[in-house]
Amino acid sequence: MLIPDNIEGFESSGEKIIYLKFKNDKSCKNMHILHSLFTNHHIKNKSGELDFLVLAPNEGFFAIEVKHGGVSRKNGTWSFTNRKGITTTNTKSPFAQVDGTLQSIKKYVLEKIKHKKDLHERFSKIVWGTGLAFTSMDEFIDFGTEGHSWQILTKQGLSIPISYYLSALSKGWHNEYKGKYWYDINMSRPTLEDCKTLLKILRGDFDVNYSEINKINDRENLIEEYTKEQFDLLDFVNYNDRCIIEGSAGTGKTLMALEISRIKIEKKDKVGLFCFNNKLGDKLFNYISKNFENNESNFYVGTLHSFLTKYTNSIPPESEKEKQKYYSEDLIIEFLSNNEDTDLEKFDILILDEAQDLISPYFVEIFDTILKGGIKNGRWVLFGDFSNQAIYLNNPEEIFTLLSDKTYFTKFPPLKINCRNTKKIASQNTLLTGVDIPKFTLNGFEGNTVTCKFPSFNLQTKVIEEILLDLINKSIPYNKITLLSPKRFENSIICDSDIINNLINQGVEVSTIQAYKGLENTIIILFDFEEIISESAQRLLYIGISRPRLELYIVLNKSQEENFNKLIVNNYSKLN
Repeated sequence: MLIPDNIEGFESSGEKIIYLKFKNDKSCKNMHILHSLFTNHHIKNKSGELDFLVLAPNEGFFAIEVKHGGVSRKNGTWSFTNRKGITTTNTKSPFAQVDGTLQSIKKYVLEKIKHKKDLHERFSKIVWGTGLAFTSMDEFIDFGTEGHSWQILTKQGLSIPISYYLSALSKGWHNEYKGKYWYDINMSRPTLEDCKTLLKILRGDFDVNYSEINKINDRENLIEEYTKEQFDLLDFVNYNDRCIIEGSAGTGKTLMALEISRIKIEKKDKVGLFCFNNKLGDKLFNYISKNFENNESNFYVGTLHSFLTKYTNSIPPESEKEKQKYYSEDLIIEFLSNNEDTDLEKFDILILDEAQDLISPYFVEIFDTILKGGIKNGRWVLFGDFSNQAIYLNNPEEIFTLLSDKTYFTKFPPLKINCRNTKKIASQNTLLTGVDIPKFTLNGFEGNTVTCKFPSFNLQTKVIEEILLDLINKSIPYNKITLLSPKRFENSIICDSDIINNLINQGVEVSTIQAYKGLENTIIILFDFEEIISESAQRLLYIGISRPRLELYIVLNKSQEENFNKLIVNNYSKLN
């Protein structure tokens, strides 16, 4: 059991990797594993900071320090370089650091129970030990007298369950201590009750407020984890200059687009990371710029149209009707005309998220202009859901024909593991749209039943108000809730609701489904479909249902209930 079961707060990719190794190892289920989010906030003032404290029945109590990135030791000084290239030094070895912190915790615990003679004697005999995880180290390094080989976990060791490492760590420390006067072959191994007792001691003095939002955060993080196919994808891109990555909603395409962009920027490539929707563009830009605050000249991240506008100084028309032609044709022609003979610095690599919205004859000409080597010989990676989310294309296969006429490229096997939705939300999508049921990780979260309501037209707004107020009464943060509709807010059934407008002003999100592609939130309320049978409605329904991480509410007109039930009957066999 991870305490708290929450992946947020990790600044180190190494800590996140170790966290996921613990989460995915069934042999660790009966252990209590406290990670830094707990120890930082509740133990630090007493003992210092630990990355992980593992309470392992029949093994011992082990503190594990995680070091990710470059590591070196010269003339007794240790140097550590993080992913941003920042190097810190310390004359105290990480082995000594983690041992000092663990000993202070042990001292605190024994002091806490000194008046309970039997318990004090019991805990004085239990093995307490330390380990070091060097998650970027490919080869084992002999650290000499600094530490034992069995204390060290390297990148190579991450390919096997982490419980194997813990077993080796336990064996090493028991062998180390078995000659000590206090060691007892039986008493020095903690029972499950001993682990629970230590947990109570550590938590007893330090209040942990486990509110509804804590529960939501923990459940969300049961879903958010890297999969083997995503790690394989990163290797695949390194060996192929032109790649197409397909995957249904929630399979981590945006996450991988960001990770590949980050890697390429760190390698000093000039990167263009583009998408179609403004909201997604903002998300991509915020992530990349946060990681490379002083290096914005080496990348452009955002919508393709914002890039074109920047280099044409063009002003879009005010008429909505004229805007469509302007963005799909006029702006592109103006950009090509203005930059035909300029010294515009070209990108080393293009990465497109939601690429099904960005591949057309006009857009391909743009990419030819801004990419070194053009579409034919340049480096590019396209991420897309070309079957289910191509809402701007009548025939998604035209994308592949258009590209194959210009160059050769490699297609990665489709991403199939859903990393976003609960199993019940994914099943609801299959029942209503017929999409194949996705695969899940071993820790795929079952989740709550999807709530479907069918009020009459006049009562739909009231039902949505009730759902929102119920969520707010549970102390759900406003920004964890998104209202999604096929229509713009000003044209939707809820636009005149004072209650809903007030909640939106306080942070509840509202968007069209079309503008929310590539995005997600904890709770989604889907509403305002005039029909759910047509191909276009089915695509929007698919996108909308696949947006929530934890909870989904569907509010449809009473007149849609019959078609809703028919869809479920027709698609039910696909759940098996």
